[in-house]
Amino acid sequence: MKVIDHINQAINNYPSLYIYDTYEDSAFAVLHHCFIVLGNGIEWAYTGDPKTEGYLVQPRHRRLHDDWVRIKDKPYGKEKCELDPRTFKEKIYYFEEIDTEHSREGWVFGKSGEFKVVFESALEDLKKKYKVCNDSGEYIPGVHTHFYHPTRTEGLKRTDPYPNFQKKYSCFWEIEPELIQEDWLLAGLEHLRYWQAYFNDEERVKGYYRYKDRRSLKEYIIKYYKDNPEKHPNWIQDVRDGYEIQEFDGENFEVFATIRWEKELKDTKDFLSETIERLENV
Repeated sequence: MKVIDHINQAINNYPSLYIYDTYEDSAFAVLHHCFIVLGNGIEWAYTGDPKTEGYLVQPRHRRLHDDWVRIKDKPYGKEKCELDPRTFKEKIYYFEEIDTEHSREGWVFGKSGEFKVVFESALEDLKKKYKVCNDSGEYIPGVHTHFYHPTRTEGLKRTDPYPNFQKKYSCFWEIEPELIQEDWLLAGLEHLRYWQAYFNDEERVKGYYRYKDRRSLKEYIIKYYKDNPEKHPNWIQDVRDGYEIQEFDGENFEVFATIRWEKELKDTKDFLSETIERLENV
């Protein structure tokens, strides 16, 4: 599957995750998931022929006797996917069956895990089929069977990336670069260069949630180290060793957070430079 087909497929399948104001922003979010987050088992395609692999997929498996074996993916470019024409034109909603046992007037709950994402035009058809309310305030017990509410797309990752800038998490260090299909290689380079510019910008990088994150870092260390004497009887030294920051004295969290950030920033920049160079040298 080509990059553009993968992007279209992801937006079609997961509109509540990937529909932003523009196609460009949506594509960025999809590729961020592929190249940086690598969630939900994203892996390089397996076709049995390296020449027709070199693109990312969500792998499929089937049970064979007492084991699971991977199903071969289609050769690169064989699968096509057009974007749903309603995308970016219609609003999208979560549509759920009401849990009538726990819901009450003014407060409605959906049945756990039983919802679907629908476009506005499809919602109109569902309203004709079921007794539907649009929020808790409208719910009337014994009358309404379903309800809907707007989806909430998570914050766009252009300003706050997922912190997976390490070789052990990177798909680009799991494959020889010359085996990556050209459009995936170029998309990867563009995405990595974006983050390289981001981390090189002293002002923009202040928006990164891990930037000198003293408060949450202090809370974490106190909870999991200081207040856990059975596991960490010598908690200060354990923090020093765990974070490889010997300057920590148990109180200087601001200094500790700054040192940690400078170390992480350097490691991130090194990862981006080395990964970009690896892909450029194909």
